[in-house]
Amino acid sequence: MKKLRVVFAAVIAGWAPCLVNADSTDEFRVDRNVFVTMRDGTRLATDLYLPGKTASGPVPVVLIRTPYGKDVRYTPQSTQPASLLRFFVSNGYAVAVQDKRGRHRSEGIYVVSGGDAEDGYDTVDWLSKQPWSNGKVGAVGCSYEGDIQLFMAGARPPALKALIPMASGSAVGSLGGHYRYWGARVGGVPEWVGVVGWFAQYGEKVFPKLPVDLPHDEYNANAALWDITRRPPIIDLKKAWHHLPTKDALAAQGMTGTDFEDTVARPNTDPYWQKLPYMTESYVSDVPALFVNSWYDFGADMTLFEMNHLRQRSASKLARDNQFAIMSPHTHCAFEREASENTRIGERDMGDTRFDYRSQYLTWFDAWLKDDAAARRRIQEWPRLRYYAMGRNRWQSASAWPLPATSSQNFYLGSGGRANGLTGNGTLSRRSSKPATTSSSYSYDPNDPVPSRGGAICCTGTPDAVPGALDQRPVEARDDVLVFSSEVLKQELEVTGDVKVVLYVSSDAVDTDFTAKLIDVDADGRAFNVLESVLRARFREGLDKEVWMRPGEVYELTIPMGATSNVFLPGHRVRLEVSSSNFPRWERNMNRGGANSEQKDGVPARNSVHHSASYPSRLILPVIARK
Repeated sequence: MKKLRVVFAAVIAGWAPCLVNADSTDEFRVDRNVFVTMRDGTRLATDLYLPGKTASGPVPVVLIRTPYGKDVRYTPQSTQPASLLRFFVSNGYAVAVQDKRGRHRSEGIYVVSGGDAEDGYDTVDWLSKQPWSNGKVGAVGCSYEGDIQLFMAGARPPALKALIPMASGSAVGSLGGHYRYWGARVGGVPEWVGVVGWFAQYGEKVFPKLPVDLPHDEYNANAALWDITRRPPIIDLKKAWHHLPTKDALAAQGMTGTDFEDTVARPNTDPYWQKLPYMTESYVSDVPALFVNSWYDFGADMTLFEMNHLRQRSASKLARDNQFAIMSPHTHCAFEREASENTRIGERDMGDTRFDYRSQYLTWFDAWLKDDAAARRRIQEWPRLRYYAMGRNRWQSASAWPLPATSSQNFYLGSGGRANGLTGNGTLSRRSSKPATTSSSYSYDPNDPVPSRGGAICCTGTPDAVPGALDQRPVEARDDVLVFSSEVLKQELEVTGDVKVVLYVSSDAVDTDFTAKLIDVDADGRAFNVLESVLRARFREGLDKEVWMRPGEVYELTIPMGATSNVFLPGHRVRLEVSSSNFPRWERNMNRGGANSEQKDGVPARNSVHHSASYPSRLILPVIARK
């Protein structure tokens, strides 16, 4: 065998041992490792799956751009999510699966989200001009692969005709004042367990590669020989969670040279973010999109925000009129895998959550990529939004988000002065408290944070941090968690929409965090988490501003809780937890002010939530009235 040289390229994201190449079959033809040249000369490795011998004439193309390895996740031998590949090829589509810039077999330097707009444009343009292509390209994929679609759509390649972005909530940057940046932060606080877990698994940048200028047949003949196992440092995740300063959490265990430090430490307004294609106020695309996501996914609210933005700001009426969403009750990218006749999300029974996603995908692409008039008519009959109402455990539909029948209802916080834990006297009531100076206080110690339990998390890398709905009573036993509960409901209460919490707070620290958690307490007393969120107090006037607190002064904070659909049944209670930590889901606040990611130790803070006629702290629920 000819002596080959090793070429190293910078990369970032998931890896697993590659599968051997599969031969073409009657069902499909495969051309592996076709290198598509980008505008700067970088060549990106692309596998092409074409319909088999029964297909005739040019066909539309479905594009999947992935950081996780086309030879890992997308081969005919693998199962999920590669079954999508087989599904589309068997229905008359060509499928192109591409390692994004710097990943696996593709050339280039990889930065999280870097180059995704331009590389997507160039790839779509190349695919549309191939002799086997009918000139129309769609895109599909979940999580990072969903974000990539929106970045690509923002570049507006003319041949891009349809998207199916799944769990794409990480595409939003400063748009709408959210500053989400790759889903890595909420309320100005890093999504700690997910970011640490993702980078610990997928953060290294160097892969051994074959030179891409080898003859095509020779490259493919030797590719498997060069798929040696990459062994990144083995990270003790629990140790990394607790490491201070947080920006060095992975470097302290020998994992350096990643984008981890930039992701957790860069300020919201740092120019670094402007070099990446996250959605800003100037974002405009022009392509129909079918969004898919889940209530226990960390980006559910951003998916619906994205849908509305494209409805309002797309360049053409065709695109504005064709933005749809499907919202399931599942966890990250698991809406097909978890669905069954008797679904459990964490510890909570969700009923029959099955949904025929595949027929929707096929109708969607048939309409836009094959110009199928019947498929377009079916789409015009779809409701704008199909969503699963948890508690009622039923698929429902709506013409818009928020739902037209939504009314905002306030549930006011109250107590006899001590709402600490389940043994406290915290209440939620539709009437504001009459006393003028009532408050509840607790001590927040960053060395003993409130532990996370379930929630809308992903990518943790460990069973010690699992997503979903879990009984929160072990958390509510703590004295540093304020618990406010309603009376037992006599009628069902459907909460579908974006939930908010308004708190009047004070602290003896210059900065601290305030966390909130919406709970559905069932008739047996089990307290299932529905939504949770956080706000770093310095960002109370906007995530682009840092304003310190003065000891003892009372401030108003509005905490966006996210989006959900949950029906609180008769016999249940509505509950709100308030604290200052939810760890390791979110990075701990050291209570010192300044650059939190650089601080080596923390100090306790005495925090208070005020709830009175003068300070009407409240939970604001989007309630749907149904006959």
